[in-house]
Amino acid sequence: MVIPEGVRGQVRGALFDCDGLLVATEDLFTVAETAIFADRGVVFTPEHKARVLGHPFPEVGRRMATMLGVPGQGVALAEELLARMEVLVAEPMAPLPGVVEVLASLRGRVRRVVVSNSPLRLVDATLRAAGLHEQFDAVVTVEDAERAKPFPDLYLRGAELAGEEPGCCLAFEDSATGVQAARAAGIPVIGVPKRTGPHASADIGADWHVPSLDSLAARALIAQLVRA
Repeated sequence: MVIPEGVRGQVRGALFDCDGLLVATEDLFTVAETAIFADRGVVFTPEHKARVLGHPFPEVGRRMATMLGVPGQGVALAEELLARMEVLVAEPMAPLPGVVEVLASLRGRVRRVVVSNSPLRLVDATLRAAGLHEQFDAVVTVEDAERAKPFPDLYLRGAELAGEEPGCCLAFEDSATGVQAARAAGIPVIGVPKRTGPHASADIGADWHVPSLDSLAARALIAQLVRA
């Protein structure tokens, strides 16, 4: 993988998406979304999923309302989705492969910040369920900026809390929406795209793509990008 000399060894802040990157909550979102559609007599399809993937709750609610033919109920649908997700993440769950090891390798070297499109109450519950709530120096959620991903606002706030310029940070993302947000903020991105299921992709527009955070490729990239 090509790493420009101006980037090599310059990273001093690590910014992580949460859902689908740290913890496999995207499947739980699908469970909740499927139930919401089923309660209204509609089958939730891969096409529906593609339209809501990676978007913040208000936008997901609005899109679901359109797909269900109930315009004006977007706020209620978003609240229902959030309530269902809080129930689903109440049970303990394991972090995705490589997450614990990557966070451990960065401890004491760079500040580690979560940057999520989800509300704080859900992000906090998710991190606690996965035993990751004490692994980060700061958490940025959708309440912390005027605009959610794919706009750069959340990542700019994440860089600020990391105490670094955006160009000296590194983002980890699993969705094209998140990658777009990080790159718009001027932050290089390691993409960990979903590689199985109906939304599999090998390229989500990141600067570098790795199969998982526990891959040799991920470890090599981090070793070269992050300051010693």
